[in-house]
Amino acid sequence: MELRHLQYFVAVAEELHFGRAAERLGIAQPGLSQQIKALERRLSAELFARDRRGVELTEAGRVLLPLARDVLSRCRNLQEVIRTYGTGEVGRLRIGIARSAAGGITDVLVESFMADSPRVEVRLISGHTAAHERELSAGAIDVAFVRLPLENTDELVSREVGQEPLVVALPEGHRLAARRTLGVGDLAGEPLVWWPRENGPGMWDRILDQVFGLGNHPVISRWEPEEERMLHAVAHGHGITVLGEGRAGRLSVPGVVIKPFAQPVPTLALGLAWRSDSTLPTLHRFLEHAQALIEASD
Repeated sequence: MELRHLQYFVAVAEELHFGRAAERLGIAQPGLSQQIKALERRLSAELFARDRRGVELTEAGRVLLPLARDVLSRCRNLQEVIRTYGTGEVGRLRIGIARSAAGGITDVLVESFMADSPRVEVRLISGHTAAHERELSAGAIDVAFVRLPLENTDELVSREVGQEPLVVALPEGHRLAARRTLGVGDLAGEPLVWWPRENGPGMWDRILDQVFGLGNHPVISRWEPEEERMLHAVAHGHGITVLGEGRAGRLSVPGVVIKPFAQPVPTLALGLAWRSDSTLPTLHRFLEHAQALIEASD
C-alpha cells in the first residue's frame, strides 16, 4: 500500500463523489477509480458501496477513514519535522566565543539569531582563538567567533565580521597618561604586559606588528593569561598593555588609564570560523543570518 492510495481513499470518502474527488486531487476520474479498486484488492475489502444514487462508505470504509487520516497526518508532521531540521529551524548549534571578542557585534549576532530561531538549542563556549581552532577541527563546536588571521586554514574557513580599534592601557601617573591620543611610536621602549602567543598566534603577531613595527617586538615585562589579569598587572606598575576597545570598556580596573590611538588606528579583526566540510543546517542558517545583519548595518 502506498500513501497516495490513502490520500485517494480519503478524498473520495470526504466527497462521496468520484468526479469531485478526482478534481480535488488533480487526476482523471477513471484513474482514481482504478486506484481505489487496487486499494480494495490490497485490503481484501470493499470500501465503497456504489449504485445509481452515488457512493457510500461501507463498514470497512468507515473503520479505515479515521485510521487513514491519522496516518496521513503523521506523515505530514514527519515531513514538517524533517524539513525544519533540514533548514536549520530546529537543532543544535555550539558557538565558541573568543574571550577578547565577547560583547559588541558578537552579542548582537548571537542574541538576534536566538530570537530568530527559538527552536535551535544554542550552546556558548568561551575560550581563546587557538583553543577554538582545535575544537572546530575536533568537531567539539560548530562555529566560533575568533580573532583573525587563523593558523589552521586547511580544515577551517573564516569570514571577517568586523574590525575593532585597539587602545593602550597605562598605569595612573604614567608619563603618557595625560596625552589625549597616542601614536604607535610613543610606545617604543615601554615594557609590555602581554599574553602567550599560543593563545592566538595570528592575532598576537598582527597586534605587535601594527603597534611596534614589523618584527620589532618589545620587551615583555610580565606574562598574563587574559585581559583582566593584564590590566591588574598594569595597575600595579608592571608595564603597559594593548587590547581591544570593547574589552577595555567592559573591564574597569582601578589604577588603569585607557588611551586611544591616533590615526591610523591599529585594529583587531573579528571573524567567524567553521569547518569547510560542515553540512550542519543550523550552522548555515546562522551564517546566513549573520551575513544579512552585517549587510543591513553597512
